[in-house]
Amino acid sequence: MHNYFVRGNLRTKFFLWSTAVLIVFGLLVAMLYYRHLKRAVMADSLQKSELILSEVEAIRAYVKDELRPLMQSLHSQDTFIIEAMSTTYVSRRIMERFGERMPGFVYRRVSVNPHNPRNLADEFEEEMIDWFEAAPERRFWQGVVQKGEEAFFISMVPDYFEQSCILCHGDPAAAPRTLVETYGNDGGFRFKAGDLAGLNSVAVPVSGPFQKIRHFSVGLFAGTVAGTLSLLLLFNWLFNRLVISRLTRIMEDLSQDEGRTSTPGGTRTADGSADELDNLKTSLGQLNRYVRAARKGGGLEPNVIGPYVVGRPLVAGTLSWVYQARDTRTEEPVSIKIPFEDVLINPIYAACLQSELKLLGTIRHPGIIKIRERQGDALVLAPVAGMDFERYLRQHPQLSAAPIAAYFQELLDITAYLHHQGIVHHDLRPANFILGEDGRLCLVDLGMAAHRDHPDPITASGMGPQGDARYMPPEQWAGMRGDPRSDIYTLGTLLYRMAAGRLPFEDSAKAYQFQAHNRGEILPPSSWQPHLSKAIEAVILKAMAAAPQDRYQWVEDFGDALAAVLPQE
Repeated sequence: MHNYFVRGNLRTKFFLWSTAVLIVFGLLVAMLYYRHLKRAVMADSLQKSELILSEVEAIRAYVKDELRPLMQSLHSQDTFIIEAMSTTYVSRRIMERFGERMPGFVYRRVSVNPHNPRNLADEFEEEMIDWFEAAPERRFWQGVVQKGEEAFFISMVPDYFEQSCILCHGDPAAAPRTLVETYGNDGGFRFKAGDLAGLNSVAVPVSGPFQKIRHFSVGLFAGTVAGTLSLLLLFNWLFNRLVISRLTRIMEDLSQDEGRTSTPGGTRTADGSADELDNLKTSLGQLNRYVRAARKGGGLEPNVIGPYVVGRPLVAGTLSWVYQARDTRTEEPVSIKIPFEDVLINPIYAACLQSELKLLGTIRHPGIIKIRERQGDALVLAPVAGMDFERYLRQHPQLSAAPIAAYFQELLDITAYLHHQGIVHHDLRPANFILGEDGRLCLVDLGMAAHRDHPDPITASGMGPQGDARYMPPEQWAGMRGDPRSDIYTLGTLLYRMAAGRLPFEDSAKAYQFQAHNRGEILPPSSWQPHLSKAIEAVILKAMAAAPQDRYQWVEDFGDALAAVLPQE
């Protein structure tokens, strides 16, 4: 499931994340509603229990203040008629009849030493009696208590002996004779005024309401998720009908030469992981390059520079575009490097361009394009035929060990030559290479390069980081240039892409890429390709170490380490 969230196409990731958000939302709504209903049940139970306790207190007060004095005036002092003079007995009997008409409600009048054993407190009630005795200012307690399989909301109030109660609960020798004959002289005696007589409690059953609330909350959760998912599916269908179908037609136009195939459900790359939105992003990047090429062509006099006829664009470098061209004097093919318009306007970029032209004029290597002559701001180069390496990698996102070894032997050889010449390239991304028809790589751009013996325009101007953020080492983000180990980092990133089928930061914003990398948060390539050799992964991660001193110190060291873990032709 993690792979779908991280590696799926945009539509899949959007649908999965939306589903997860809706499930969490439904669960949150159900939990909040369950909590609200539970509080409502508790408040209702509290109100009912307080009402019943008030009625019990009224009954007890009537017996104590009116009925008992009347009976005492009609009978002798030794007479005690329980049915008319005992507040506990009368209130309990009335509430028993009340319970017959209201099943589930339980009234209890309990004590740790009662006259009547029926009023003896159980273990929980004894704990509550101790709780009230520990702090006489406590006058009320409520809570949910589980008794057997039933849960009750219980309200309790303490009852204290008054002086009028001591006749029947003080010295048994002074108590009414009929009371002693009925209950004996052990229980319920030897108290004094102010002692805790016992507890009056009302228990309201809540298991049934709580179960209904749970069932309702589960239904609410299921209904909320089902309803919102139905809306999401409807929106997805409408999006496919109104947007994706049109994007598919755009893809068919933009991707005719990109090695992709069109299907009714959208276009997909060779690995099958991209959808119309992914392909649109890629194709718009390609379109942007053609637009930039068109801007260059707009300044030509009908696509002619001196004796050269300019043809189709080959690759966009950092500061210029490389075109196919033809020498009208000899009909021989050539390449022409034409700066972007904004490069000619910006003096810093213009200085970078002059530096690039100077470097190209001094370099002699079969893997680096050769300069022939200069025509104004354009540079006439040796002919190259093929496609830019970036396009090739998009068409072949994951390479086997053999082509990786072959391509990297050339990349490392080119980089080692540059370093021996005192040049740090700073932008060895695949878009700056042409993959020739003979299968060999050719570096066609040195716009960001710096020579140890020449002034560096970017450093001198104090400009911020320049280059492709996805391949840029941390020290280059910090403005430091001229360290050959920066190129080793970029080559390590390119090796990561070839082995894992993707870049470590290709879905992140530039600032986040930098911050995440400074904290060392690079997912190893095996996160994307679990079967990748641990030995190759170790080489990649060493080349991409955040600190330059932790990387390979020389390109040759990098090459030796890679040769030891990759098959050679």
